[in-house]
Amino acid sequence: MTTAQIDTSFDAAAARSRLRRQTLATALSRYGVLIPFVIVAIICVAAVPNFFAGNNLANMLVNASIAAIIGYGMTVVIALRGLDLSVGSIQGLSACLLTLFLTSGGLFAGIGAGLLTGLLVGLINGILVAYLKVPSFLATLGTLGAIRGVALLVTDGQTLGGNDAFLSTLANGRFFGVPIPFILAIVLLAGLYVLMQYTPFGRHVCAVGGSPEAAAESGINVRRVTLVAFVIAGLTAGLGGVLLAGQLGNVTGNLGVGLELQIIAIAVLGGTSLAGGSANLPGTFIAGLLLAMIASALNQLNVPSFYQNLAIGVLLIFALSLDSIRRHIHRRILLEG
Repeated sequence: MTTAQIDTSFDAAAARSRLRRQTLATALSRYGVLIPFVIVAIICVAAVPNFFAGNNLANMLVNASIAAIIGYGMTVVIALRGLDLSVGSIQGLSACLLTLFLTSGGLFAGIGAGLLTGLLVGLINGILVAYLKVPSFLATLGTLGAIRGVALLVTDGQTLGGNDAFLSTLANGRFFGVPIPFILAIVLLAGLYVLMQYTPFGRHVCAVGGSPEAAAESGINVRRVTLVAFVIAGLTAGLGGVLLAGQLGNVTGNLGVGLELQIIAIAVLGGTSLAGGSANLPGTFIAGLLLAMIASALNQLNVPSFYQNLAIGVLLIFALSLDSIRRHIHRRILLEG
């Protein structure tokens, strides 16, 4: 074999190796969440009798849908290379204001107040990050605390009661046997998927997440894209608050405490990298189902709440490790050309 033939053979082997790593990285991003999903489903079925039967399945779908709806907004923000730590507080305040306005102004006033809360807080977060250049972690950490204080103020630390038949049906009802929140989550997933995959806005979000400087030089209005992304996150968290208020009937100012970690875990475990540049919304939905399965199984096995928090923490570490592996593979591929 000549030297030229050896070089050609070496280049072909290197190309095949790069292709295998690239395929592995893509598969981890798109379908990595299916591995723990299947494993956890098998364990749950083995440990809990009739795990996927009747009301238990319906309750899991409702809880997963509410988490996934909020997770969609977080996914868009993470694709932008940001974080929104205020989603749990937004959900809590939206639920509280909805209940207050529901009793004083009626159904539309209540739902409007809940959604408007999410929109306004998302707008504030977007202005802080896009125009005042506050890092998203710090900006939303500040609004997390401020909104939580407002929620405790408007409820005076008390439990607020009050529900409406339509709102209760929206959160707990079924359409041909399928929970309505699950249908809402699917419809919203389809809409946001089209927005992120087939519109200039979606491409701009990923471009900004990939490199804000390059995106700005190419003519993308980075500030406006950032602002809209945080508004979407606020609105989805507000919708989550509306559904939660309808589901529970009674709300407190502490609703949604610690939710932000679960939502981040859902988005990252679903395949959206903290490095930004891409969004896997279907993965977020499946990760929401995964988290709901784990919570349901632990509840039915009467596992104490602190062990449930431990399980969520382990899942978050797993999600971050998976993201780190994906980024490491991508870096190696880029370095090797």
